[in-house]
Amino acid sequence: MKKLFHSNHYIYLSIFRILISIHVFKKYLQLFFNKDLITDATFLKGAPVNPIFQLFGIQQSSIFQNINIILSAIMLLSILFAFGIFRYFTPLLLYISVEIVQRAYPFILNGGDNLLKFLLLYMIFTDCYRYFTLNNSTGQKKDSISYFVNQISVLSIKIHLSLIYFVSAVFKLNAKVWFSGVATYYTLQLERFKGTEMNNILAKNGIFVTLSTYITLMWELAFPFLAWHKTGKYVVFALGIMIHLGIYIFMMIHDFEILFMMCYGFFISDEEWKKVGVYFQKIVSLFKRKIFIKEYA
Repeated sequence: MKKLFHSNHYIYLSIFRILISIHVFKKYLQLFFNKDLITDATFLKGAPVNPIFQLFGIQQSSIFQNINIILSAIMLLSILFAFGIFRYFTPLLLYISVEIVQRAYPFILNGGDNLLKFLLLYMIFTDCYRYFTLNNSTGQKKDSISYFVNQISVLSIKIHLSLIYFVSAVFKLNAKVWFSGVATYYTLQLERFKGTEMNNILAKNGIFVTLSTYITLMWELAFPFLAWHKTGKYVVFALGIMIHLGIYIFMMIHDFEILFMMCYGFFISDEEWKKVGVYFQKIVSLFKRKIFIKEYA
C-alpha cells in the first residue's frame, strides 16, 4: 500500500494536462459551432432549473444568453491550462466553467461528461506542471502537504475509473440482454450506432455477439483488480483499448471513449514511463543505424 501511494506520476500528469486540455477544447469548439441548436427557444423551453443555480441566486436564462462567452472562456482556459499558465487558478476556472455548462444543459451530456468534470476537479490539486510547460515547476518534498494532496488526487482518479467500470459491470449483470449474451446484437442493430457497413454482418454473427458481450462484462469486472497489478494491468489496458476503439468505430460514440483510454496512463509510474522512454530511444537509434548502414553499404 505504501508503494502504491508513493509511486510518482508527474510525467503522465503533465502529459494528461495537455491531453485533457485538447479534449476539452475540441469538445466545446464543436458545441460552439453547433450553438444554434442549444440556443433555440423551443429547445430551452423544457430545460430543468438546476437547484445549485437557485441556491446561489444565478439566473439560468442569463447563462443561456451568454453561452457564447462561456464557451469561448472554456476554450481559452483549456489553452492556458495546456501551457501551464496561471497554474492552479486556470484549472479551477476551467472546472467551474464546465460545471456551469453541464448544469445548464443536462440534456446534451453523455457518459463521459461526468468523468470529465471530476477529472478537472482532481487536476486542480495535482502538480501537473513538472514537464511541458513554459516554466516547469520544482519538485515537491515527500513530507509536504502539497505532495500528499497530489498523491491523493492521482489515487482518486484511478479509484474513480475503476469504480466506473465495476459499477457498470454490476448493472449490466442485472440487465437481461447482457446476462443472456445478446447485448451487442441489439446495440449494433440500432440506427444511431451504425458506424460502419460491417455492423449488420457482425450483429448476425452469433459467435461475435456472444463473445463481445461476455468479454466486455468480464473485462469490466476484472479491471478494478488487475489495473493495480504490475503486469496484469497491461492485459486489461490492451483489451480496454480494443473495446473502446471498437465502440468508437462501430458505434460512433467518439467523445468519452478517448477520455477513458487517456486515464490508463495514471496506472503507470514515472519509473515505468522512463523505461519506456529508454526502450523507445534504443529502437530509434537502431532504426537510424540501419538506415545509415543501407546508405553507405
